[in-house]
Amino acid sequence: MNVFSQTFDAVQKSWKILMADKELLLFPVLSGILCLLVSASFYFPVSASGGDVNELYIQNRAGFIVLAFLFYFFNYFLITFFNCAVIACTEIRLAGGDPTVSDGFKASWAVVTYIAAWAMVEATVGLALKMLQGRGGRRNFLTGSLGTLWTMASFFVAPRLVIDRVDPFTALKSAWSDVKGNWGHQLIGGVSFGLLGFLASLPAVVLLFASGFSNLAAVVFTLVWILLVSLLISTLKSIFQASLYLSMRDDSVR
Repeated sequence: MNVFSQTFDAVQKSWKILMADKELLLFPVLSGILCLLVSASFYFPVSASGGDVNELYIQNRAGFIVLAFLFYFFNYFLITFFNCAVIACTEIRLAGGDPTVSDGFKASWAVVTYIAAWAMVEATVGLALKMLQGRGGRRNFLTGSLGTLWTMASFFVAPRLVIDRVDPFTALKSAWSDVKGNWGHQLIGGVSFGLLGFLASLPAVVLLFASGFSNLAAVVFTLVWILLVSLLISTLKSIFQASLYLSMRDDSVR
């Protein structure tokens, strides 16, 4: 029950911080736009060549792996960079300050080499898990479980990068203790934000079904609404991540 109350308090605190600093929504917006551009820069050359992903993999496996790694690296770098910006602003707000967008960019840029190193680690793990996937249900279950465990173990890496200014390998040293001590908070927080996103998206989905998918305006409205909800939840998750880490660190200091 203590874990439930602490987690819900952190979720509520995340909402209050976002309402006080709505400009934090800019960071996931920029992250999403830039990730789309990165995806397009990889997709359109492949599409223009007239081949597909499977053909490229068969023809040049080494080249395909390098391209896939670069794709993962650039996307993870952008996601982590802007996530760190939100985390840095959250730290300022919780300390009683009034963060600005500039503060977030400065904080992320100050640890850009650490972010790049972490993006390489994440790209390596992400690519390895993707290559381990198979058509069998048991194999996919195993890779899915490993992916979930990795996500939980690396949950506090970004806060450590930008708040404590440590390299990702030092940040990962506490991964096992993070999983043991905070898996309940992560699980409850994830379920809470998932439920919040579902409930927030529900009116638009109901409208789309009511229109019979034939009304273009309803389709566009639903897509835009779900995108906005996704941006909101993404920002709240980053704020939650920072507030939970700071709370955990303060408890360990005491």
